[in-house]
Amino acid sequence: FLLILLVAAALDGTSVAAFSASPRLNPVQKFLLKIGRGKNLREEVVSRYFDGVRTQNREQIVSCFHSSGTTIRDVCGVSNTERLATPDELGERCMEFLAAHPDTKVMFHYKPTCGRGKSKWVYAHWYEEGTWSGKSRGIEPDGSALDVEGQTRFFVDDSLKITSMVVTRTFSKWEKKLQGSTTAGSS
Repeated sequence: FLLILLVAAALDGTSVAAFSASPRLNPVQKFLLKIGRGKNLREEVVSRYFDGVRTQNREQIVSCFHSSGTTIRDVCGVSNTERLATPDELGERCMEFLAAHPDTKVMFHYKPTCGRGKSKWVYAHWYEEGTWSGKSRGIEPDGSALDVEGQTRFFVDDSLKITSMVVTRTFSKWEKKLQGSTTAGSS
């Protein structure tokens, strides 16, 4: 019976599934996170991020990341190194991508799922469809289909903020052009 009360208290009006800007945790939820439980809360943070992309809501996207920054390792990137990005940088980058692909649809092969045991890592196998129909970062659209996919691991800390990401993915034509123009501009 006590377990039922704990679960009910943990879920009572504080679910981040409502995509609030900053989840407010009750004492039971804080305790569950500290002892390695609360997987659904971590999954909801990542789901809120993807929902922000789906709805093109920059504020919602930014709210998912820790204010001190998020470490990103893009395994398929040009340098394959880690870098620290602020929530604003991550929000801006998403919005640039969405400006180039305004009809982006995010779908999942595997929806955000927290790892086994006491893991704080949430993984998602996603794909995006749409059209490169918008101008972004000075690059004109060519009307090509958006067909990218990836697997991302998100480390969600006990404050329910993403502090680290490991991304394995393909790139859109816009991203390839952007990388080419950035590389050409730095030589």
